[in-house]
Amino acid sequence: MNREQEIIARSHAFRKEYRAETPSWYRGELHLAFTLIFTFSVIWYCAARLTDMSWQEWLFVVVPMFLFGNWAEWAGHRYLLHNPRSWIKPAYKRHVGTHHQFFSHGTLDYDGQQDWRALLFPPFAPILFVLAALPPALAVGYLWSANAGYIAMLTMASYYLMYEGLHTLSHLKHPILDRLPLINTVRRMHVLHHNPDFMHTRNFNLTFPICDALFGTSDLNKGVLGTLFNGMSNEARRKEDQARLDAQQTARDASIHTGRNN
Repeated sequence: MNREQEIIARSHAFRKEYRAETPSWYRGELHLAFTLIFTFSVIWYCAARLTDMSWQEWLFVVVPMFLFGNWAEWAGHRYLLHNPRSWIKPAYKRHVGTHHQFFSHGTLDYDGQQDWRALLFPPFAPILFVLAALPPALAVGYLWSANAGYIAMLTMASYYLMYEGLHTLSHLKHPILDRLPLINTVRRMHVLHHNPDFMHTRNFNLTFPICDALFGTSDLNKGVLGTLFNGMSNEARRKEDQARLDAQQTARDASIHTGRNN
């Protein structure tokens, strides 16, 4: 059995054990419902308090908060969820020990609502993500306008919905998704991120790989715009990363050849 087969076999074994240990009361629909109800409630609450808005308030709040959200997801993955020295050990163990065991780069799909326990982030995640926007929202609300503060919170709640949506699309098997601009880039990069040999160093953005491109953690070497619209192509992959993947393929081929000879 070569390394690729071992990774897939280990993932299938973990899936079987994880599913068997899933509490009988768990319902993926309720898990998803909590995420949707919480985020939409924040969006509705903030939107209901907007009055006499200006385009400047939208432009100069939404864009910075969007970029802050992109950095937060990137930094959270790089320094907390994929760093053995993470100061939030339970989060690291849960993410690497559960999500990345359940889903390898060869077993990215899921089967039914029960698997959403491993797919979706825990119910406290949207709360923490939105609360991370509270300090800057309070600051901009005080320094500029109440509208600006509410827009900041609304933007972060919306960002989290996009985050969960794009992440879920990365775990679906459907050929049409590989042809949709931007979405196909996200899907391609997430496959490599679930390769155990790359998950601690590459492709930490689960949505659009802006910070991966800016901070050199993308497996592509083609700038921000080039990375965003790269699609499914591997032509611009970093040489050192391609060399590691080629070595993996060579080992797989050698293992298959040895098995046939035996």
